Amino acid sequence: MSLLFIYTSINYAHAEERQIINANVGHYPSSTLSVQFQDVEINGNYAFVSDSNLPGMRVISLTDPSNPTLTAYKTVTKSGTYEIEIANNIAYLRVMESQDWDIEYINISTPSAPVYKGLLDLNSARGFDAFETTLFALNDTDIISFNFTDITTPVELDRLDLSGSGQFLTYIDNYTYTCTSDNDLIIVNATNPSDLSLISSTSLGNFSIESFLIDGNTLYASGFDSTKTTNPENTHRAYIIAIDISNKSDPTPFSEIFIDGISGVGLALLNKALFVGACAEGIKVVDVTTPSSLKLLGYYDDYQDIYCDGGADYALYPKLYVDGTYGNLLVFVSKGCGLNIIRANRFEFEFSIPGFEIYSLIFSTLIGISLIYLQLKKRIKSSESI
Repeated sequence: MSLLFIYTSINYAHAEERQIINANVGHYPSSTLSVQFQDVEINGNYAFVSDSNLPGMRVISLTDPSNPTLTAYKTVTKSGTYEIEIANNIAYLRVMESQDWDIEYINISTPSAPVYKGLLDLNSARGFDAFETTLFALNDTDIISFNFTDITTPVELDRLDLSGSGQFLTYIDNYTYTCTSDNDLIIVNATNPSDLSLISSTSLGNFSIESFLIDGNTLYASGFDSTKTTNPENTHRAYIIAIDISNKSDPTPFSEIFIDGISGVGLALLNKALFVGACAEGIKVVDVTTPSSLKLLGYYDDYQDIYCDGGADYALYPKLYVDGTYGNLLVFVSKGCGLNIIRANRFEFEFSIPGFEIYSLIFSTLIGISLIYLQLKKRIKSSESI
């Protein structure tokens, strides 16, 4: 039992990480407002946040990052809002009611007065992304492209059958990247949105992917090990994998790193520091200087003590924001804890001796075993003397 305890504790400890401290810049809202923030997008000096409690979207001014303030909000027609994407001054939100997943869209040309425009009735919208006037939606087994030049009457351009249920979709530089329920990475050429074409389908083994980010010829993908389905392992299963996409017809996964947490949700890159939302484990920072050898730099979760009364609110979808006074910042949501803003560089780390916690754990456990042994030995001697 003791050996199992040691193994489990070491396996889930921040063995090679350092905690980032004193990075807080700003937070929204006050504790008196109940929110359930799901995702955030930055557009200009505003954070557009999907809030399931509205349900709808909040527009938060980042003019003073130390004091973010509500500029406006707009509700939607469905009972829940989740991911949000912005392109060409249109905010798209994935919405759900009674397991009917659709996309609603809002004109944000004037951030202080967003205008609700309509609903795209898809029924099974699993993922989506937007670029200029084109929306790419993953609707169960199909990737569908829409022209939103006229926001009042979006036009379907094309659809591509993936022959399997998709889970997430990202558009990057003329290609869409999708992960299926079978953990296959699907790359589609979307250079011409009216003529979507499959480039490749690659098995990622046990990895289910939720977020994608590209740096050069490397595709970084965050998600989780889908084989870990029971407690406590299903709360400690998040990974980042690096995939060589220099040949998109034959992408090659070549490194991975365990980051703890239920899943890795949302990626942001500053220089060679990759930020990922690790849910209850906070924000993880990974050094990607050498993509074939990913290294954990540290983690940040002080916001949970400062703003969330110590509750383990999920850190999701980190986004970069540059402020004239504070420099590079990271903006992310943490569900019921709201919107958090921290410094994205010049980190200050909590003092620690590498491996000290684990050595202490092992030492204290061995001491406990020794005490138990001495007690048993004493009882045996007492029995023999009788």
